[in-house]
Parts: sequence; structure tokens; C-alpha cells
Amino acid sequence: MRSIGEINSEEQAKRFGDYLLANKIPCDIEDEEDGTWSIWIHDDDQIEEAEAELEKFNREPKDSRYKNAEAKAEKIRRENEKADKESARRQVEVRTQTWNSSESTPHLTYALIVACVGVFIALQTDMGDSLKQTLSISTYEIDGNSVKWPGLNDITQGEWWRLVTPIIIHLGWLHIAFNMMWLHQLGRMFEHTHGALKLIVFIIVTGILSNLFQYADFASGLFGRGPTFGGMSGVVYALAGYCWIRGRLIPFSDIELPPDTMKFLMIWFAICFLPFLPIANGGHTGGLLAGLAIGWISAQVTLRE
Repeated sequence: MRSIGEINSEEQAKRFGDYLLANKIPCDIEDEEDGTWSIWIHDDDQIEEAEAELEKFNREPKDSRYKNAEAKAEKIRRENEKADKESARRQVEVRTQTWNSSESTPHLTYALIVACVGVFIALQTDMGDSLKQTLSISTYEIDGNSVKWPGLNDITQGEWWRLVTPIIIHLGWLHIAFNMMWLHQLGRMFEHTHGALKLIVFIIVTGILSNLFQYADFASGLFGRGPTFGGMSGVVYALAGYCWIRGRLIPFSDIELPPDTMKFLMIWFAICFLPFLPIANGGHTGGLLAGLAIGWISAQVTLRE
């Protein structure tokens, strides 16, 4: 789908859309923020023909052929609607398929939730301290109110998993409940749309970036620093940023985040900066920035296809 231009009047844009549809050039009319109406052509093979028709329309928008196309276009819409309903009756809804269907069940999202819950339970046992040291970005020692650690020596010596594994450490019931709720909602949507392989790559990349952002000390007064953090919230904000920006940039996007949901997440994002809340704000910020960047790049690639 590609835009071929804008028309200033809603009435004229719809009239031109009817004319294209009547001539078997399916299109969508999109209201833009500046008050114009964009014409989006479904089939790239019809772009040149549609552009030529738009030039003619701009020269003579009141020509009778455009007004006469309205009835034909409405008939085509009714026929398409009837065909869609008939097709829907013959198809099996994806969400009602058996649990064995990889398309209907977001197995990776559920596996991540199980892993996080399993680690959280294990952290409550006698092996909890040892497990947390193994999964943290670096080993560390707590001496009174201070924390000592050997930089990222563990990683440079071959323990590469530490770049990612802090995302499966959760430090409280509310912490894991909040993160798993959003991982279930956003991860499932991403996996249904893009598949498990792209989701695991996305989680690894944004997990590493959010972990390093939290660990870095360039803004320690604002974000805190050190290796004692954990949680999936950086990845959650990355997923939210990705879904939101892709939905904003691509009309009729295959994946998007409702404005009210993004507003809620950003309000919580701001609340977490209150000084009495011991929250890994660096992870939130790094994940959100990474998700927005990946979503923007993904949208540009899609729009150019």
C-alpha cells in the first residue's frame, strides 16, 4: 500500500476514491493531521495509473464522471461486503484453533512468562542468592549501604548470558505481576503479527540495550547504576514503543497500541522517577528508546516496500 498524494477536501477525496474503486483500483482515504486527505493505493502495480487519474481529477474535480462513479462504487462495496461475510463463514477463526496450532498460540510469549515465574519462585528458596548472582549483569558484594562489583569482567571473560538474563529476574510480587501482565498482552500481539523468531531477536536486542542503559553510570543520579537490577520492564517498554510508533506511522497498521494504553504506560513511566521508588528507570528509558527506534526503522522499510 502506498500514498499517491493528498486532496484538501474530504468530499472531493471520497469522490475520487469512489471513482478509483469504480475503475477497479482499490484504495483507502486517510485523514491527516494537517486537514488533508491522503489517497492510499492497495496494489503497487496500479500506482502509476492512479497517479495519472489524480492529476486529471485535480484539473477537473467537478467533471460528471466522478459524480457518476458514486453509485457504481457503492454497489462494489456491497458486493465486497457480501463476499467477505461468505468467506468468513467458511473460514475457521484463528483464535479458535487447537492448542497445537503455532499460529493461534504465542508459545514463546508463554515460555518467557513461565521462565520468569520459575526464576522468581527459585529466588525465594535457599538457592536464591546464588541464582541471582549467576543471572545478574555482574557478580557483586553488598557492604553495608554500598555495592561493590568488578565491572563487566564476568561478561568479558565469557559469561555472555549476563547481558540478557537480568530481564528474567524479578524482585517482588507486584514487580513480576505487572511485567507479566504487559508481556502477555504486548508479547502475544508481537508474536501473532511477526512470529516467534522475530520476537526472540527483538527481546534479546532490547533486553541487552535496556540492561546496559541501566548499568551505565552516565546519569547515575537520575537512573541509578550497578548490577543489582532486574526485570522485564525494559523489554515491555520496548514492545510498547515499537507497537505505538509503528501504528502511528503506518495507516491501517498490522500492529498498534491504543493511545489510552500508551498514555497509561507513560504516566507510570513518569511516576517511577519519584525519588522514593527504587525502580530501574534506566532500563525503562533504554528499552523505550530502543523500541521506538526499531519501530521507526521497521515502519520506514514497510512504507518503501
